Amino acid sequence: MPQLSLELMLLMLLAFLIGCILGCLFRTMFGADQSPAARPAETSAGTAKTVAAEQPQPVSKPATVSKAETAPEPKPAASKQAAKTSAAAPAAKPAAAPVATGKPVRPKGLPGARDGKPDKLQMISGVGPKLEKTLHGLGYFHFDQIAAWGKDQVDWVDEHLRYKGRIERDEWIAQAKLLAADDTEQFNKLYGTGGSAKIKTRPKSTTAKPAKKKK
Repeated sequence: MPQLSLELMLLMLLAFLIGCILGCLFRTMFGADQSPAARPAETSAGTAKTVAAEQPQPVSKPATVSKAETAPEPKPAASKQAAKTSAAAPAAKPAAAPVATGKPVRPKGLPGARDGKPDKLQMISGVGPKLEKTLHGLGYFHFDQIAAWGKDQVDWVDEHLRYKGRIERDEWIAQAKLLAADDTEQFNKLYGTGGSAKIKTRPKSTTAKPAKKKK
């Protein structure tokens, strides 16, 4: 009996030792990742993250946009210059009538017709083929030239050609203005076509003539 108890105790001690040895082996094999050296590192990393999370984060400022990005696209220099020129240029005014001085003044003529194409001055009532050539010789080829004549210019042409007031009677200036403006409709109403003017009849005198005495 005592011998049996002793054998059981020895077996139990042997089993305990074997268990301890196996436990150490398992711990060594499977517990390498859980070593004390690795745990402080993980703890320190987690602590650093926690501290960083607790610290107030700096307020991020809105990104500033550079002037180059916000500036509008530059327009072509040519268009700006053209706009300035058009704004600065005054509107074209019609040529003012020459100021009368009371003395005959020769109208300015041209050395030749513009583009070699004179106007048909015979459309003016009172101007025939011969007179048209005479006006060309003086340098007058276009309606707008005659339309620009003032009182002094009309007097000079009238005296030079010895018309004795024919220019005013036939209304050359009024006709030339309509023809220069290409207002043929109004011209035809007032002066007809082909240079034949509608003679404006003067009102008859209302003064009664004395009756002839019968002999």
